[in-house]
Amino acid sequence: MAEKVSKLNVFLADLAVMNIKVHNLHWNVVGMEFKSVHKMTEKIYETLQAQFDQTAELMRMQDKLPLAAMADYLKNSQVEEIESREYSTLEVLELLDQDCDTLMNQAKQVREEADKNDDFLTVNLMEEFLAVYAKKSWMLKSMLRE
Repeated sequence: MAEKVSKLNVFLADLAVMNIKVHNLHWNVVGMEFKSVHKMTEKIYETLQAQFDQTAELMRMQDKLPLAAMADYLKNSQVEEIESREYSTLEVLELLDQDCDTLMNQAKQVREEADKNDDFLTVNLMEEFLAVYAKKSWMLKSMLRE
């Protein structure tokens, strides 16, 4: 019987897959707004990398083992991989908007579970991440409006 993966490890998997996905979008974005979207995706993957590390370190502080294999990340992530090809700036924004919503939902689930268990370190970290996602979501949705 397969071991149930914790919500925190699922969230970690989402961060890992999202980090690679955003690199793909960063490298392969094309279009009139290339420069601004290219810079934006760079900032996003830097943020994701920091969150990925913070999440894994939090798990270790709590004597939990974080997932650490790409196969495990892909098996457990709610974020879907994308192929390597050119992406229009509109496609990039739409993909980022969808995945930002996914990360927000996952972080909320982790926060809720942690709150039930009086795990204030995890609650605080998820609150910090949720603030970042809320602002990024607002910016992405604003960029997608005409």
